[in-house]
Amino acid sequence: MTVRLAELVAGLSVASDLGKGLTDGQGLRSTILAMQLADEIALPEADREALYWVGLLRFVGCTATASEMAEGLGDEIAVSAAFAAADTKDIRDALRRVVGLVGKRPDKVASFVAKVPSIIAEHETASCEVAQVIATQLGLPETVSDALAAVFERYDGKGTPGRRSGNDIPLATRVWQLAHTIDVLAETESAGEIAKQLIHRAGSALDPHLARGVAARLEWLEGPRPAATIAAVLDVEPTPHRTVEDAGLDSVLAVFGEIADLKSPYFRGHCGRVSELAARAAAAAGFSGADITRVRRAGLVQDVGRVAVSSRIWNQERPLSEGERVHVESHSYYTQRILGRVPALSELADLACGHHERSDGSGYHRQLSGTALSPLAALLAAAETYVTWGEERPHRVPLTTADRHRQLRELARSGALPEDAVDAVLAGAGETPLPTRPKAGLTDREREVLEVVAQGLTNAAAARRLGISAKTVNTHLEHVYSKLGVSTRASAVVAATQRGWISV
Repeated sequence: MTVRLAELVAGLSVASDLGKGLTDGQGLRSTILAMQLADEIALPEADREALYWVGLLRFVGCTATASEMAEGLGDEIAVSAAFAAADTKDIRDALRRVVGLVGKRPDKVASFVAKVPSIIAEHETASCEVAQVIATQLGLPETVSDALAAVFERYDGKGTPGRRSGNDIPLATRVWQLAHTIDVLAETESAGEIAKQLIHRAGSALDPHLARGVAARLEWLEGPRPAATIAAVLDVEPTPHRTVEDAGLDSVLAVFGEIADLKSPYFRGHCGRVSELAARAAAAAGFSGADITRVRRAGLVQDVGRVAVSSRIWNQERPLSEGERVHVESHSYYTQRILGRVPALSELADLACGHHERSDGSGYHRQLSGTALSPLAALLAAAETYVTWGEERPHRVPLTTADRHRQLRELARSGALPEDAVDAVLAGAGETPLPTRPKAGLTDREREVLEVVAQGLTNAAAARRLGISAKTVNTHLEHVYSKLGVSTRASAVVAATQRGWISV
């Protein structure tokens, strides 16, 4: 089986749109628009590949600081959506959007405005760094990583991380910024108003030569917006097309789980654990090699729909309201929606989105029951349940192995899960432990510090946990960042996990 890498990454783009509160297919559409713009301005061939992949991967790291954004600003998806088309340095426009989010009370507006700069700077820096890590994991060239690093930079040098300005920003990034701006403005504005905005932002947020040149050609802006389809985005991929062989598919699918698990510190490594246990359970139950592969891959991607639900809900310590529970239960629907858009993953979509179904119809989101829940889907649901109970959540501590066994057996006795699926999962859980990952690259203390802060603890809280000073924690983190070439804890956790330097 050979798959176009772009087809898979297009699925990540759809997930990123949901995580940023953007309209359906915005990433696909702006990528197509960027390639059309490349033709209009005769973009050099050397920059076209970077432009294409930046368009698809531009927000793939958006979940990196979702928890921090939600804690400081509220629903991080709503905040991102509110500012999607904004020129954030335009004070009047920015304040109008803040009022739309928090209301007109001066104290609320002032509090929000005071917190925004540091939280957003951290979010944008981590988002770029995680995107760079993922681009490398996908085998894309250095030019793509370089362009992704500058996605939030501005032509006037007032962007994030603020290291580049003017023509020092990669040309591919500058073209993408223009295409993205045009597309998000086109949601509500006419071609004439878009042209005015491009001229207004020329030299500040946008490359002035590119922005003014496109604004002057109104007939180009007045054409129909590109169709947000996978087929359309594949049609504009520069040649030669990058492909993924079957043996390398799991490493790409793992990215779907990684961005889902970044939604909360409580989820770190969850998808990988579900995937491994489901595969072992399928082997113990005597499923075919093809089915073992299917359930392993479904485990990697089953929670990608989490990106569509605010981390404010995922990190909630109190009991969920009915509305919040509806949002939580919608994540399996979004998993199906994301995967179903990708032809190469359509066969996984139905299996992956069933990880919270129950044989008695009490699960979600389709309320399957009886034989409608396939044996492989039931096994995945049992594996997900067993893994989840062994993980800490905001409202509870992890269950012991004995309690997990007992409660899973109770689900079988009550008819919520088939007994053979429960038997298989418990057999899989009792096999040899997961392989020990090499710890080379970090000292024992550096690894220990990173694993603790990855749980969402502040430096001070991590220091208390480890019995050292907050200053010492910070020093160890600086060493970790230096070794990994990153500058935020979220991107450090992703990079160190991928290298096997910390356990998940």
